[in-house]
Amino acid sequence: MRILMVSDHADPLAKIGSKESGGQNIYVMNIAKLLAKHGHQVDVYTRWDQPSKQEVVQVSAGFRVIRVKAGPKGYMPRDDFLKIIPEFIARVKERIELEAISYDVVFSNYWFSGVIGLELAKQYDLPQTHVYHSIGQIRYETLKDVQPQSVDNNLFRIRNMWEKRIAQACANVLTTSPVERADIQRLFGIDEQKITCIPIGVDLKLFRPRSMATLRQKLKLPQDRPVVLFVGRLELRKGIGTLIKSLADIPKAELYIVGGGAGKAAQQLDTIEKTRLQKIAEDMHVTNRVHFLGAKQQAQVALYYAAADVCVVPSYYEPFGIVPIEAMATGTPVVASRTGGMRFTVVEDETGHLAKPKDHKDLASKINLVLERGKEAYTKAARRYVQQYFSWPKIAKDTSDFLQSLITPRQSSFELDTATNAEVSATESRGDKTTGSLFSI
Repeated sequence: MRILMVSDHADPLAKIGSKESGGQNIYVMNIAKLLAKHGHQVDVYTRWDQPSKQEVVQVSAGFRVIRVKAGPKGYMPRDDFLKIIPEFIARVKERIELEAISYDVVFSNYWFSGVIGLELAKQYDLPQTHVYHSIGQIRYETLKDVQPQSVDNNLFRIRNMWEKRIAQACANVLTTSPVERADIQRLFGIDEQKITCIPIGVDLKLFRPRSMATLRQKLKLPQDRPVVLFVGRLELRKGIGTLIKSLADIPKAELYIVGGGAGKAAQQLDTIEKTRLQKIAEDMHVTNRVHFLGAKQQAQVALYYAAADVCVVPSYYEPFGIVPIEAMATGTPVVASRTGGMRFTVVEDETGHLAKPKDHKDLASKINLVLERGKEAYTKAARRYVQQYFSWPKIAKDTSDFLQSLITPRQSSFELDTATNAEVSATESRGDKTTGSLFSI
């Protein structure tokens, strides 16, 4: 099978944690690499955002990253991508015709890629599947409450229109959590049989438990004080400000923030948010306990996870949340906001705890609970849970089978069953504690 994968703004080879890179980049990289290992040919088309980058990179046998000249060869805010879509499509068509490529399926990621994918699927008469990574209407509801000045009402109106069109036009929609599946059904009104749920995975060899004492010495972290870790982009919606406020109620704990821009333009944008966060730390009298470490490569991030007492994900909205499963794979418990997919990736009282979004007092109480119990109270359950449900090889096989089913339609063995769907709906309405059984796929 030859797969045309579109990830317009998320280059799978980008440095994770830098501006405009994160979970989607990790997802695309791992899925493409593992699909290639299953014997498929995968081409990932992404925007050429730096002159120094190669146009075509043969990542491994069967897996290429193809950078597309669309817009400037430099940093470009993601919300500006709408205007470069026609150029992006034209360049992909040029590549297809130049190499006389015959693809079997279009696999698009995020809504701009979905729009691109619709045209390519139509042009070449191919089935298309789509992963949203975030849903515009839900993102809009979040941002208008926490950052109203950043809300572009017209862009969200256009986005909502296209996201619905993508859902209706695609052969199938691929979701990464049951809550996202329920949201897509509710917002776009498509048949549940058209939605397949396969979660995002984690590299269990890279993200694994290690000696905390040894790692803290290596990373120059304190041995005698609790280490609280945040991993992610420096964005308001990530809730870092809430986490810093919570630190006032967590005695002696040190907060380490991993993430930030790598390029000059990205670092300039990060400076604005970092200044805001430093002001919060100053107001809460915790400045000397907040440490900004910048972006790190995945191998080093894995060490910070394993060295921490707790990893905190205080996002105001997170469609799936790859950070919790990476942290749990290292045996580190997670305290996360009770929002989006994290209601399903974090098992309450077993692998960590869920806190009220934007509530620094509740967040502090859950972090203190973990620190009082001790990391070891959660380590085995956290690692076991990730091994059972979030192993990349299993997810890659399910995804391979799923893509094959779009070419040769058949009953998909990895679908959530009717009973599970009913449980998801009931859970959504009740706000009950959720467990790993929802990922029995």
